Amino acid sequence: MNKFLVFLENSGVGELIHRECYKDYSKGGRPPYNYYNLFAASIYAFSKHPGTLRKIEDSFTYDVRFMYLMDNENPSYAKIGEFLNNLFVKFHHKIYSLLVSQFIKETGINVDDCFLDGTKIEANANKYKFVWKPTTFHKKLDENIKALLNKYFTINKIELLKSIEVAEYITKLGDFTLNKDGKKDYKQLEKYLLKLLEYEEKEEICGLNRNSYFKTDKDATAMTLKEDFYSGVGSNMHAAYNIQIIVSKGIALTYYVGQERTDFYAFIPTVEQFHIDYGFYPKNLCADAGYGSWKNYVYMIVNNIGNYVKFQDWEQLRKGNAIDLYSFNDKEELVCLNGKTATKYSEYNGRHPKSHGYLYVIANCKRCKYQKVCKEGVKDKKAIFRCFDVSYEFWKGKTVARENLLTAKGIEMRVNRSSQVEGVFGIVKQDMQYDRFRRRGLDKVHVEICLILIGHLLRKLFTFYDGKAKFEYWIAPSDLKDEELPIVDAKTFKKKIRKKDINESLRLEHRKKKKVS
Repeated sequence: MNKFLVFLENSGVGELIHRECYKDYSKGGRPPYNYYNLFAASIYAFSKHPGTLRKIEDSFTYDVRFMYLMDNENPSYAKIGEFLNNLFVKFHHKIYSLLVSQFIKETGINVDDCFLDGTKIEANANKYKFVWKPTTFHKKLDENIKALLNKYFTINKIELLKSIEVAEYITKLGDFTLNKDGKKDYKQLEKYLLKLLEYEEKEEICGLNRNSYFKTDKDATAMTLKEDFYSGVGSNMHAAYNIQIIVSKGIALTYYVGQERTDFYAFIPTVEQFHIDYGFYPKNLCADAGYGSWKNYVYMIVNNIGNYVKFQDWEQLRKGNAIDLYSFNDKEELVCLNGKTATKYSEYNGRHPKSHGYLYVIANCKRCKYQKVCKEGVKDKKAIFRCFDVSYEFWKGKTVARENLLTAKGIEMRVNRSSQVEGVFGIVKQDMQYDRFRRRGLDKVHVEICLILIGHLLRKLFTFYDGKAKFEYWIAPSDLKDEELPIVDAKTFKKKIRKKDINESLRLEHRKKKKVS
């Protein structure tokens, strides 16, 4: 226990507590409790049990370990909650990074290799009280408002009308309400205004980057959790938050709580938070295919981060079920399977690139022997040209990731990613019995995930003091050879496509017979 208190003292978190909690007593007076002891006992509680405020209060009364830490002081659960909120809402990342830095210093672990993954944890909200962003309804309402106003005014605005503008038109419409039709339109416009205010409020709560929120926790977003995934994606929506962590040697180095429903957009905020906490970027970073995007690869190149992030068709390439349809030469020109060089366009036949790149067009594909392979995923298979909507930077990022993942170091990173990151989530959810947030609101949820991860960190610390801690994970043997992708030529791949088409037609025929019977 004394080692634990020395650990907290050396971490520098005491200076933060002194500056924040004792500022009101600088001119005299005595605080109701020793805040250093309260901090130590509170985070210690999260390493021993689920850490509810009532449970912590009981521990202060009946557990000798907590009595020692609190020096027999016994604050109520309300006081504990107030203290945690006042301190952690502002400084949760700072506190966590100080504790992790001291842990790394004492244990001497190397954190060059980092692993990123995420999970969704259910929020403390009523699952039947979610609200969808009324984008379509708002557009339809705007059309109705403009149609009504055009009877009396000339509305040339293409953008959606705002409520303040509609209110001004209602005021002007007062001059036209002498007849029966004018009064009717005036009342209808008032109803439209009330509905418009409702839609604007919902859209403001949702913000730009999400499409739903919950009435009992407006920061929570409707998501499909893993326990309901196989009952139908989108059929069972729960209030949840997206939790991302960066792990090294089984320790969560940093965390990010977001509202994103996919991991693509959470990658950069999580790594940036790591940089804010420690002043440097991870040397090597490994993540699954859910993070492989153009924006994330470019971000890693710019910040000189070792790229071990999988891309979408990584597993298909490893199994020989996919083939590269193109490559780029030294002049950054796209070359197709047949060796033809494509022409680059920013617009082609009214089509614009969907990605952050260009349209690369192979003009004449009439007699190309690779047509069956190249046009498998194309709708218009009879077209005499082939248009690739790709980005050179994305291709380059995927190429670097593939080369790194196939090395002995890449194999080691892949093996350790699944064991380390999933291991932390497994301990938190199963061993620490934590699968649902108790606090509401994004700020309070940050506090809660911080306290839970501090509890996990302290568990590792205590095993280190007992001499039982193991920080070494699987290390690739020195004689381990680099992995090679299976060689798949176009002829072999064409046979696989034909077999796939035959199986698909047989399945469709079987379904038709089943419906008839």
